[in-house]
Amino acid sequence: MDVNFYIASIIGFLPSFLVFYLTWGKIEGYFDEKSLFKSYFIGWLMGIPIAVFFLILKSSVYTALDLSILSLIFFAIFTEMFKFIYLNMPSKRKSREVPFSGFALGLGIGAIWSVAIIYQYYMNTPLTQSSYLLASLYFLVFSFSLSAIHAVTGTWLGMGLLEGNTERYMLRAFLMQMIFNLTLLPLIWGFPPPWYLGGVVLATPLLYYKIYKGYLLRLKMKKNLPEEEMS
Repeated sequence: MDVNFYIASIIGFLPSFLVFYLTWGKIEGYFDEKSLFKSYFIGWLMGIPIAVFFLILKSSVYTALDLSILSLIFFAIFTEMFKFIYLNMPSKRKSREVPFSGFALGLGIGAIWSVAIIYQYYMNTPLTQSSYLLASLYFLVFSFSLSAIHAVTGTWLGMGLLEGNTERYMLRAFLMQMIFNLTLLPLIWGFPPPWYLGGVVLATPLLYYKIYKGYLLRLKMKKNLPEEEMS
């Protein structure tokens, strides 16, 4: 078995699983669990082409500042539209649970994308035992930030569909993902892993204050309201 892939998978999935599990403990019983797991799994599948596309962009534009920035901006639009297409399916768009689906979808995408980035780094970078361990710790934080920001923007897209205010929430998701993607410039340019951690400063408070406390728990409290009041 490829040890690098095994370790990259653990580091990539662990933060996503932890956020999923800890959030679930607070909102269990207020959503269709099968639907939530399905969205998480769909996130894995969607994360594969997203990760491949990102790695292709990374190898193509790393020498040019302007192309790097433009590519990351374009990539933000690409990923958010990918999420929106899934969440806007007729079976989901008017469901009370669509923000939860967006949350789970984003966690799945972030996990797979993290695995791809980490695995490529391990394969292409000569590392000593100590530097391998240190890089793994940095990547653990990076993986959390990547899963967190996609959970944030996925929830916003779901809230837009639920509240009938798609344009506002989609614009918010686009802008936030673009800002976060700019923190990936050191990754594009081949800097070492400590430079990849800027996004966690942005993603962590958004995940906790805006999404977990601001949306998911609020939706939990509204669960027993009549359907008309939620639309």
